[in-house]
Amino acid sequence: MSLEVFDFVIPLYRVRWNTRAVLEGITTHYQPRSIHVIAPATQVEKLKQESQNWKISPLYLYEEETFFNSDDLTKEKICAKLDLEQSLYTPGWFYQQLLKLGAFEGIENLSEWYVVWDSDLLPVDAWSLTKKQQQAVQYSFALLQHNGWGNDSIVAKWDKWISCVLGVEAQKDHEGTFIPHHMWFKQEHLKSFARQVNKYYQSKEHWLLLIMDSANEFGTFSEYWSYVSWVAAHAPQDLSFHPYESYGETSERFFDDGTGLFSAALKQHVIPTSEADYFYPSYAEIASFIEAEYGSDALPSSLSFESSPRHLKKDEKNMHIEELRSRWNPRDTDTAESERNVA
Repeated sequence: MSLEVFDFVIPLYRVRWNTRAVLEGITTHYQPRSIHVIAPATQVEKLKQESQNWKISPLYLYEEETFFNSDDLTKEKICAKLDLEQSLYTPGWFYQQLLKLGAFEGIENLSEWYVVWDSDLLPVDAWSLTKKQQQAVQYSFALLQHNGWGNDSIVAKWDKWISCVLGVEAQKDHEGTFIPHHMWFKQEHLKSFARQVNKYYQSKEHWLLLIMDSANEFGTFSEYWSYVSWVAAHAPQDLSFHPYESYGETSERFFDDGTGLFSAALKQHVIPTSEADYFYPSYAEIASFIEAEYGSDALPSSLSFESSPRHLKKDEKNMHIEELRSRWNPRDTDTAESERNVA
């Protein structure tokens, strides 16, 4: 049971086969006061219809195109700031990062501390988000990504952005990265973060526009790592996390847009004679399937269902260990089948 009232914020590009399970999983493990989902207008309407019978905390939906309630801060105008001819990431990917950092500016009465959660992250054998620390509540996230894998050139650009724009040292951990696919944000620290962005650019232009501008200068930026580094430098008492060894070592990440190895096996478990090609399994159904596959003593802490085809085109050297070791990695079906048989 939660020790404190808090909200979840989830930017969502598209309602997918795993959306219901993620929202129900969050509700099951964390019981937030409310879940705020920011999505394209077409997806807002779809989620409104599909979610009526889902077992989730009170759900509030926002159209991302006009989320910030300002003619100067529409998605179109913010994304128009970008001038990246060749990039791994789309304007929408950068815009989602701004939705996370700026959620407090678009959502009325959002809790002072709120959790941003990536829409493809399913909690399974999950970690606690809050705990009582003497007379205060400690807000902790979990490191879910190892720092020994990934794209070094991108990481170097993120590091440079942090040191230049924020004027602080990029926070490091001996094993995990601060790209954990979820994050506690505190409005107080986000507001000082925003002031620093304005200070760096010596501009009164809105800080979100300046951050998007900064992608042209630095090539990219990282919302989670930047925020953690800022808090570590200015309010270290508010930075708390579970080490990688606690939950990251059992986390898995793999491509599955509804046609992958996991969802195919799940359909056989949940509806062996299904006539539907597309479905929204409940969290209880997926949890039952995962327990059958892994065993109750070897559950993963979380699963990340990547949906971008970009993940199928990555060089192996740029894959994360959470991808490489997953039994559901479509790049290595022989290994995946072998591990399922062992399980």
